[in-house]
Amino acid sequence: MKPISHPLWRLWQPRRGLFWLVLLTNALSALLVSFLQIAQPEGALRWAVSVLALTDTLLGWWLLRRLWLVSGTQAATLTTDRQGRRG
Repeated sequence: MKPISHPLWRLWQPRRGLFWLVLLTNALSALLVSFLQIAQPEGALRWAVSVLALTDTLLGWWLLRRLWLVSGTQAATLTTDRQGRRG
């Protein structure tokens, strides 16, 4: 049985550049949404910032998915290696 912290371990990888890109895209999305709420721009600027925020959010989700899949592949490889050493 896997420990509860296993999913968190799969995402918390500060030595990977992908991890920092996920954090950067999430921070940028938060800043863009904060700008929209505080400044309340009108017209084309509102649409442009909204599209940028949505695109950035989707990019962050995609990067997070890649990080999750890569870390899962590494975890499976480590498990296979450990089982091979026992047997």
